[in-house]
Amino acid sequence: MTTVIIAEKPSVANELAKYLGHAQRADGYISVGNYRVTWCFGHLLTLAEPHVYDEKYKKWRADDLPILPQDIKIIAKDDAGIRKQLKIIGGLLKEADDVIHAGDPDREGQLLVDWVLQHHKNRKPVKRLWLAAQDSVSIQKALRNLQSNLQYAPLFQAAQTRSIADWLVGINLSRAFTLAAQKHGYRGVVSIGRVQTPTLALIAMRDHDIETFISKTYYVPMVLVGVEKGSFWATWIVPESLKDRYADGKITDLDFANAILQIPETGVISLLEKKKLQTAPPLPYRLSRLQKDASARFGLTADEVLTICQSLYEDYKLTSYPRTDCDYLPESQHSEARDIFAALTQIYPTLAPFVQQANTSLKSSAWNDKNVTAHHAIIPVRGNGATYAQLKDKEQKVYDLIARAYLAQFFPAYEFEKTDVETTFDQKRFKATGNIPLKEGWKVLYPPHKAKTKTDDSNNADTDDKEPEQALPPIILGETARKLATEARQKQTHPPKAYTDGTLISDMESVHRVVASKTKDIDNKWLKLLKENAGLGTEATRAGILKTLLDRGFIQRSGKNITATTTGRELIKALPKEVKSPIATAMMEQELAAIEKEGLDPDVFLAKQRASIEKLIGIAAAATILLSSPEVKSDIPIKAKRTSKAKLTSTKATSATAKKPRAKAKSTVKTSTEKTCPECQKPMILRARKSDGQKFWGCSGFPNCRCVAQVNA
Repeated sequence: MTTVIIAEKPSVANELAKYLGHAQRADGYISVGNYRVTWCFGHLLTLAEPHVYDEKYKKWRADDLPILPQDIKIIAKDDAGIRKQLKIIGGLLKEADDVIHAGDPDREGQLLVDWVLQHHKNRKPVKRLWLAAQDSVSIQKALRNLQSNLQYAPLFQAAQTRSIADWLVGINLSRAFTLAAQKHGYRGVVSIGRVQTPTLALIAMRDHDIETFISKTYYVPMVLVGVEKGSFWATWIVPESLKDRYADGKITDLDFANAILQIPETGVISLLEKKKLQTAPPLPYRLSRLQKDASARFGLTADEVLTICQSLYEDYKLTSYPRTDCDYLPESQHSEARDIFAALTQIYPTLAPFVQQANTSLKSSAWNDKNVTAHHAIIPVRGNGATYAQLKDKEQKVYDLIARAYLAQFFPAYEFEKTDVETTFDQKRFKATGNIPLKEGWKVLYPPHKAKTKTDDSNNADTDDKEPEQALPPIILGETARKLATEARQKQTHPPKAYTDGTLISDMESVHRVVASKTKDIDNKWLKLLKENAGLGTEATRAGILKTLLDRGFIQRSGKNITATTTGRELIKALPKEVKSPIATAMMEQELAAIEKEGLDPDVFLAKQRASIEKLIGIAAAATILLSSPEVKSDIPIKAKRTSKAKLTSTKATSATAKKPRAKAKSTVKTSTEKTCPECQKPMILRARKSDGQKFWGCSGFPNCRCVAQVNA
């Protein structure tokens, strides 16, 4: 009996084969006894480009829109190696008695292997291997818990439907708005995406808020209070009669602030409350929280963190599956802590003292089956021999965060005493607060600057306005208080901070809050939808969305900060709200979830998408899209009168289409084997503008594809 295992990528296939026993390598697969372990290279198949349906779509013409094929074609990618691997898998399936689907444990992993099985019209029984980590123990557990692949059909339907919907949006609206912009002389491609465009809108809106912000001076009345055993600063408490005017305590009238401070020389400690409080350890990481922390602490980009996590998972086998939206862990895995600790001591000796202090009998709130989704939180695993010392610097930093977060689950809560003090001077009340640590608990795992449960990488405009925490002296309720000094402390309001990877991902994840703060009279049901569906994008896609916006020249980096380019801002200003609002994304994610969990018919969903696209094409045709030339310009001359006839689609350049006058430039251009055109997937070429020598990426498919992108630092 022959079983074929199809993994998503060669690295997973290698680990499976290694676990199964003595392996014999062949061309495109590995034989292990009765098993034939083969692999994909990610997606081997893709949705066909428009010109596959009809050659006329090679040219972008308004008259050809909308492009709404009823029978979606899924074809092999145009790559010799991919075609060869597909053929090998097909041959193995013919000889198989049954099949094990070993795609990554997510929507895309389900989709790409199912597409391969459909491509070969497989009729053999298929089991699903749900592999959360690639160490030997995790593989053993997954192989013992194989399920029928039919149980994952709703996951496949949701993934395929999302792919089709995104294809329809991208193909139609990118063409529609590009043609609208080119009527007014724009030279680039206006790429539109269901998640990409609302994300760009967030960035442009933040830039606008910063640039239009007017700083104001305000005053905070404060008094230095003396008691028998010391002193402390206290802040004026706004009385109920003035709450409507000074709810935030910010007084813009200096004379009024000074008048408040006209108080007697002595007062009384009128309130003293002491509470012993606890802070539980932070939960283990989901991807977005890890990206936020790594951005705040180390300045890493979202894409860097995702790449590192993939490497820790696939190459080093040191952590579990990274593209997770879950902070929780299965209760059954609590018993594995001792084994993981033993491995941690060998992998990362620096943590050995903390491992010895950890108490495996403790069970934090992270262990909760009810809160575990398809993938549990990112945690360290036993590994297969790799060590912390072998990791690169950035990999070490990310692994350290993951390991400490897991260890924290086996430490007690941080305990502290919170003291609230009110001092009354002739009916005017002033408040001070102080905390006294009692037990460090899980905070011993973190250096002082990392012990905060919230990072300093904040969106809050007034972060710097908060009074620093002070140590309070011993205080007795009812004792006499002396006025030692007064101050109308001058402060300034601050604009919101420019986005970083961490804060942008935070707002993408919690976009309902942004929408609520910026949109008047919005129906709460949409805010609820945005919140329930985790905002814009997913854990697996957010980093890629930022990279796409960078590659297409719509956003730019300056150190840790992310801002929109001039073209990006103008585009958002010109687009209708139906394209840039996150509400449409919320509605789509709700229906995709219904396909996956409630059996919604994908055809019903796609019919709605087609109707929406037809409406938006009409809006684009009537719109005035005024954009300045792309910030990254091509050195290829384009005559304005021929702009509307430019070939902008994803056709492939051939030697016949290349113009001879450009042949002399071959020695000065560099073709990238890693950077591909976002429009047609051809390699990009590094070029230089004739006007000022500035470098940019241009599609090698010119003149059929005129896509250009910035060269990012």
